[in-house]
Formats: sequence, C-alpha cells, structure tokens
Amino acid sequence: MIREYASALEYVEVMTEKTRQFTAQMEEVTAEQLGLDTRSLFGYAYVDESAIVVNKEQAHNLEYYGGFVYVDKEYRREVGDYVFYLSGDDRVYEHIAQALKFEERG
Repeated sequence: MIREYASALEYVEVMTEKTRQFTAQMEEVTAEQLGLDTRSLFGYAYVDESAIVVNKEQAHNLEYYGGFVYVDKEYRREVGDYVFYLSGDDRVYEHIAQALKFEERG
C-alpha cells in the first residue's frame, strides 16, 4: 500500500492548511454579528450557510459564553486547528441566520 502522507502529522498539517484556505472563502463575523455575548469570541469567526468555524483556541469561549456547549456532538467537528459548528443544530443555524441576515427556520 502506498501512503499519500509520510506521517499523521503531515496529514494534519495538510488538512489544517486546506481548512485555512476554505475559511478564507467564508465571511468573517464578530460575536455581535452572530448575536452572541462579546466574551464568546475574540476576533472573528468564519461563517457561511452551512457552518460557523473558529480556531480551536476560541472554541472554549464560544462554548462557555456563547452557549455552544449545548450544540449536539453530531454537529461539532474538529479539523486540524479548527472547530466546525454545523447548521444542522438549531442553535448554530439561528446564529448563522442572524449573521448572514436570512430567515430563521420555523
């Protein structure tokens, strides 16, 4: 079997870089734009219709002050140095809707 990556570390570094490139195409938003307590996010989160993405260093504050600790584990994914909160969770979807100014689902 031929391995595409020399090590697990190389794989993680490649995925982190791909995630960086992906988030560069998303909209940067503040806690206020997401409708969250300002302590929940220092700097920016990345948002599109499918997810809110933060650096792992910011995930704790988002979970503690922003209530994202209640996001169902099914809708929380870690990729490299990033945490994705997916819009399948109602809490996440509502904050995405607020930031991107579209209708919340009923």
